[in-house]
Amino acid sequence: MGRIIISLFLLISSLCVRGIELQPYSGIIYSHKWGLQTGADIGFPLKNNFYLQTGLMLYSNPEPTYSYDDWRIGVNLPIYIQYRLPISNKLKMNINVGPYLGIASIGQIGVACKMGIDVSKVNLSFGYYQNCVTDKFAVLGLSVGYKFTL
Repeated sequence: MGRIIISLFLLISSLCVRGIELQPYSGIIYSHKWGLQTGADIGFPLKNNFYLQTGLMLYSNPEPTYSYDDWRIGVNLPIYIQYRLPISNKLKMNINVGPYLGIASIGQIGVACKMGIDVSKVNLSFGYYQNCVTDKFAVLGLSVGYKFTL
């Protein structure tokens, strides 16, 4: 039992020590109405320009509302596999694909994809969230973020 615990500890520490990236971001979203988004992603390097990336996204008004007093707030938890295509030393293109879970409301499970450009540590991304369970509504987003390496 002790060997299993030590092996798990060594595996987790080897994944968590090098190259973890934290990326806070903010931007706009659209789905029948304009809204705002903000959040943070955390990326874990895997191998050959592949990363496992997850985070939280807080957004407002993703669904159609019929009153200016009716603001809706939600939280998404995406889990991406990311591939980074190096274009030059300071320029990289990244593609993220994976599922997401809507935490603020029941029945929000779907697929998410995000494409972006990294210029040094600044990221400009275009995202798409497609709900696959309840009302099948989709959200488009544009965001700007900054990467910190931990």
